[in-house]
Amino acid sequence: MKIPDGLDEEFVVTTIIATAKKIAHRYIFASYQAEDIEQEAFLIGMECLERYDQDRPLENFLFSHMNNRLKNFKRDNYYRHDHGNAQKVQERKKSILEPLSFEYLYSLHDKEEVVNKAHVKEILDLIDEKLPSSMRKDYSKLKSNSFLLKRRRADIIEVIDDILNSRYEEEDEEGEQNEER
Repeated sequence: MKIPDGLDEEFVVTTIIATAKKIAHRYIFASYQAEDIEQEAFLIGMECLERYDQDRPLENFLFSHMNNRLKNFKRDNYYRHDHGNAQKVQERKKSILEPLSFEYLYSLHDKEEVVNKAHVKEILDLIDEKLPSSMRKDYSKLKSNSFLLKRRRADIIEVIDDILNSRYEEEDEEGEQNEER
């Protein structure tokens, strides 16, 4: 640590600590707590003393330097719960020569979650296929959680229940057989 000429070491350390405490709350993210960010800001403040310009107030210099470096720190270390380390994902996206493997994509999500989403998709596709056209408008309201009269909601839920329990398919087949006769 190089103390700038004309400044006392205690004053410099106290100023760095005070500036780090002032700025730390702005950069709390993921699993980093305020104390972690304060420590990081303190280290940044100690490193930047070599470039200190005597014409500027020390606190202003430290604040702007810590602010910029903590922005970079947050960007480089931000952890997205659903996609892992953002920087690694971005690097993989940039690499056209090395496409993502299916194993990597599945590793981003819990396998049970992927299977459950596949089942939900199959169920929604089945409902879309079997639902009578007269009920589609009300069904779209139900899916978007818009207002729907209780009776209409109950009718749609009953038809969906029938579709999912294959009763609706059996009734359609019986109706087609009766029409053929």
